[in-house]
Formats: sequence, C-alpha cells, structure tokens
Amino acid sequence: KIISDALRQSRFNDGRGYFFIYGMDGRNLMHPISPDLEGKNLLHMQDVRGAYPVKNHINLMKEKGEGFSRWWYPKPGVKDQEFEKIGYAKWFEPLNFYIGTGEYIVNVEEDIKEKLLIWISEVRFGESGYIFLLDQYGNTLAHYNKSKIEPNKYSKDSPNKGPVTQKMLALAHNGGGFMQYISAFKPRTEKQAEKLSFIKEYNEWGWVIGASVYMDENKRLLKDKETLLLQQNKIGVTKILLLTLILALILTILSLSVSKYIGMRFNRFKKRIHSDFRLLEKTKNKMQHMALHDALTQLPNRVLLESKIENGIQRAKELGQCLAVMFVDLDDFKKINDHFGHEVGDILLKQISQKFGTLLHDDDMVSRFGGDEFVFCFPLLSSKEEAEKKVQAIQSIFKNSFAINGKAIITSCSIGVTMYPNDADNSVDLISKADIVLYKSKAKQKGAALFFDHTIDAQVNYEFSLEEELRTALINNEISVIYQPQIDIKTGELYGVEALSRWNNKTLGFVSPVDFIAVAEEIGAIDEIGDFVLQRACEDMLKFMPNGINAATISVNLSPRQLIKDDFIQRIKAIVNVTGIDVSRVTLEITENILISDLEDVSPILKQLQELGFGISLDDFGTGYSSLSYLNILPITEIKIDRSFINSLFINEQSETLVKAIIAIGASCQMKVVAEGIETKEQLDTLVEYKCDLAQGYFFDKPLSIDELCIKYFKS
Repeated sequence: KIISDALRQSRFNDGRGYFFIYGMDGRNLMHPISPDLEGKNLLHMQDVRGAYPVKNHINLMKEKGEGFSRWWYPKPGVKDQEFEKIGYAKWFEPLNFYIGTGEYIVNVEEDIKEKLLIWISEVRFGESGYIFLLDQYGNTLAHYNKSKIEPNKYSKDSPNKGPVTQKMLALAHNGGGFMQYISAFKPRTEKQAEKLSFIKEYNEWGWVIGASVYMDENKRLLKDKETLLLQQNKIGVTKILLLTLILALILTILSLSVSKYIGMRFNRFKKRIHSDFRLLEKTKNKMQHMALHDALTQLPNRVLLESKIENGIQRAKELGQCLAVMFVDLDDFKKINDHFGHEVGDILLKQISQKFGTLLHDDDMVSRFGGDEFVFCFPLLSSKEEAEKKVQAIQSIFKNSFAINGKAIITSCSIGVTMYPNDADNSVDLISKADIVLYKSKAKQKGAALFFDHTIDAQVNYEFSLEEELRTALINNEISVIYQPQIDIKTGELYGVEALSRWNNKTLGFVSPVDFIAVAEEIGAIDEIGDFVLQRACEDMLKFMPNGINAATISVNLSPRQLIKDDFIQRIKAIVNVTGIDVSRVTLEITENILISDLEDVSPILKQLQELGFGISLDDFGTGYSSLSYLNILPITEIKIDRSFINSLFINEQSETLVKAIIAIGASCQMKVVAEGIETKEQLDTLVEYKCDLAQGYFFDKPLSIDELCIKYFKS
C-alpha cells in the first residue's frame, strides 16, 4: 500500500507519464488513470490490435525479470481512443508483482518535431540565409520570420495554391533540386528578392525543407572579391614600382637585373589575376547552369524551355513556318520504380535523356518537365507531316529495351503534340494544350501520340462548361430523379424501383450521368447531389406508397466518394428520419470498384448501415475480380446480375451458366437476385425458369417520373 500510494501521484513527461502495478496473476493493484480497473484480473484483456498487454508483461517478467514492450491504451483525458505506447516494466520479487510505466509514441514523435521546428527556425547562414519548412499542404512550419509560421492555415481539402509554393511541393515530390524564383521575403530588408533555393522532401513526416541563397548577395560577393583582388594586386604592383625606383637610384649598376626581376614578378601577378577571374566566371556559369537545368538528367528545365519556345515562335512568325511542342510521358514509370527501385528509375531517365539528345538539331530542345515527363520544342518546321516524323523518331527510342544493372527494362511513351500557329501563339498555352492532349492520348491507348485539334479543344471547353454548370445545377433545379420499376418475377407485381438521377441544363442540354457523376466527384459536389437524390427518392416513394406491409422499396446508387466520407452515416440517417420512410424500404447500391480500392475502410461502414436496417446491394455482380469473396465478408443483402450477361444469355453457353450460378449463389446465401436489362419475353421466361427473384428493364418499363409511376402502378 505504501508503494501504491507513493507511485499513484507520480507524474512525469509533462504529466503524461505514470506508474501502474500488476500482480503476477494478472490482477491490477494500482492504476492512477483508470482506478476502476484496480482489483480486476486483466490477464485476458486485449487492446485494439488483438494483443494481450498484461499477459505479455507477465511472460516477459517470468522470462527476464524486466524489459520493454508495446501496446495500445487510452491517453489521459481521451478515453474513447487508444494510442500505441512503449513501456518498461520490472518485477518486484518480494511482493510478487511488477511495476510498469510507458510513454505514448505519438507524444515522443510530437516532442521531437516541436524541438526540431524551433531549431530550424533559428538556423542562419551567410548574411541573409535561413532554412524554411513546409508541410504537404503548403503550410509554413518553420521560418526566420515567426509571423509567417501558420501550421494549420491550409488542409487537404483547401491546400496552398500559391504558384511558388506549388512549384516547391512539386519539385520536392519529384526528388528535390534547385529552384530560382522571386522571394516575397528577405531577412533584414523584408522585401522581395531573387532567390535560388534547394528543395528536398522528407516523406516520413510529409515535410518539405528548403535552404536558400539570394542572387544579389552572390553577385555582390563576387563583385567584392573582384574589387579586393584588384586592390591587392594594385598595391603589390605599386610597391614593386616604388622599390624599383629606389633601387634604380641607389644601384644604377644593377638596373638591368632589377628591371628583369620586376617584369617576371609582374607577369606572375597578371597570371594570378587571370586565374582568379576564370575561377569566378566558372563558378558563375555553374550556378546559372544549375538554375536552368535539371539536376538528374542535366537537360534544360521549364524556365529555359519556355524561353526557347517564345524565341522559336518569334522566328517561326518571321519566316512563316511552324513550331511543334511535344509533351512526352513515360508509360507505367511508377511500376518500374516500384518493381526495380528508384535507383534503376533514375538511371532509366538518364539513358532516355541521352537518347533524346541524339534526335536534336541546331535549334531543337528537349527539357525534363518533371518526374517522368519531357517536353520537346521543334522550331522552324514546314508542315504537320514533318512534325509526325519527329513523333516517329521519339517513339523509335523505345523500340528496344534499356539495359540497366543487368536487367532489360522495357517501356513506352505517350505523346501529346501542339503546333504554332494553329493551336496557340505562346509557350504557356502550347505546353498546356500539349499536356491536355497527352492525357487524352493515354486515356485511349498508352504508347500512342495525338495532335491537338479543334475537336479536342471543343471537348476540353465542354468539360470546363460542364464543371461550371454543374456547380449551380441543384440551385437551378436542373437535377431530377426518375424511377425504373423492379418486378417480382413470381407474382408479376411491382416490388420496388431504382432511383436514377438526370441532369438537363439550359446550355448543355441533357448530360449523361456517366459524365456528370464523375465530374461531381472531382469537384466535390457528389455529396450534395447524392443527398438530394436520396431525399427526393424517399419523399417520392412515400408519395407513391406509404410505409406498411409489402410497401414498395427504393434502391439508390452510391458513389465511392460518398461512402468513405466521415459524416456519411450521420447524413443518411438524418435524411431517412426527416422524410419518415421506413429504413427497411431503402436499399443502397454499391459497385465493386468501391470494394477493390477501399475494402478495409468500406467494410465497417457497410456493417453499420446493415445494422441500421438498410439493404445493401452489390451492383454489376460478376464483372469484377473478387465478387465471391465479398459475399463472404460483407453484409450484402442483394446482388444484381450485370446486363451484359443478360444480353448474351442466348448467344453463348458461358453467360447462361454464369447467370444460373449467380442465382444459385443468391439463393444459398439468402440474398435477393435482381436481373438488369430485361428487354425480351424470352429473357424473362428463362429467368423465371432459373427462379430469379426480381427483374428490371425496358421489357417492363423505361424509367418513369414519380407522377408517371403513380398513374401506372398505384393501387388503392
């Protein structure tokens, strides 16, 4: 008791650390943070990772008498969440118990980070040199000017979009290097100044660290050095001349010898001056080269490329010729890095850069744009056909494999091409449009090349307009919901409906859900649209048929982005509660692409939804890679046979076998089976024979508005 009372009040590490005592039988004797555990046997207590902390401590005491261990445990004041701890325990043999303590790993790491940030903020070098630190969202974590430190100003959803910050983050993400730009802050003056920074990323903590020198200080240093050398040599020469004059007056007989000696000394000083100037010029040229070239491949960087393109445009305009900009991206370069390592990836970039150099003539240029991207500038071309030959020459580089460290690396490239004057009249637009057409090319087929044209330009403008119009679609009441009936195959009666969203815009006209749902996900509007569709569907179904026995059900599709949002379950519960619909009437449809990418995150969410009473439907069943495994581990209540199987039902035996198997799987797992895309009576008769549960398709009805649904299917 004396020991327990003494240790109960002991705290260390800013109050986070404390001692606890356990008997060797697993009974807690003293726990200052959770006194309710005292007297309880916790031998079989598990943490969130399934480990047995107390049992592991006891085994360690029996084996060694003391030692370190790891476990997960709540922090003081945060009892609803557990954190990883590392602790030390020692057996007290006289009383047959052990005393232990520990520290939270996250706190140790935060202490280290805090001290490191303070230290970095105080580092100085040269007249105005300092080190700064950013995080992955562009927040300033450490800086000479304390007022610029704002660690929580930006976030994942709202990153720092400043052009200089974005360039720094992109450069760091691609391996780091030098970057020349106009700094908004210079110590001592706190005015703008031209600066050369070295940027490097620290991946483990998501930090980007930079150290800078100011160009005016470098120039001033060189100028001061030059002046000092001239003054020193001038003084030396003056001294020699004075000594010569004195010696000539005193020793006229030796004047010839002295004159010769002076001439030799003067020549040596002259050579020294020239040598110093050559060294200074070499250093200046090296720094200019570093500022304008990529550190890995030594190719020109973006700054030099844009200057070259602008000069090429001017010459092409004067001579009435064309200029081509070709944006080249290596296909699957990340896979090469992941499989062979980044060292092999860097060597591959160097070899490709060297081979690209063999394609250039006097006025041509190739630049490493970033990562695995390169940009060619071919000025003074006579026609598009000549540009196509340049494309073929670039593609020929990849016909043979690259030998690296005894391995044969095979890769290809995709190319986007823009031309002056047809596509743009400045470097920024030419590069931007070449980038756009490059990714259009990759979307169609990797390893291909595509020239920018008016069709692509129109498509880009359409996509931009689609994004802008979609932002106000709900406000303008342009989104509507229609319903496709689902028929009970046994009775022929309406069982439920699937809610489908539609968008009709005054400018764009009817827009396919395939197009606008993807854009809604990209711009962050999918949650708002998804909530609207669910609420409207619930309201309409209550208008169509009130809650009760055999009330029609409603199926609503979910986007992957909706499902993984933290507040998704709260929002969907609120919608159901507000509308008053029976939750058992609502089925939420998901596709396998959600499960493939986020299975660990999605699984507990689906289980919560199932526990709340929602039905869970797996759409397009059988088209993915792991459909059967999902049925085993997820709370699926319904599976939908993809329309592709129904369409080929009478074309090949394999589809017929698959449909039979899916229906049999649904029956054995007590899941409803819905067949999509029924268009003929023969298809329906076959599904009746196979004992499918539900069917939907144009054979029964097209998607209907709620008013049409009420008129056609309402029964008093």
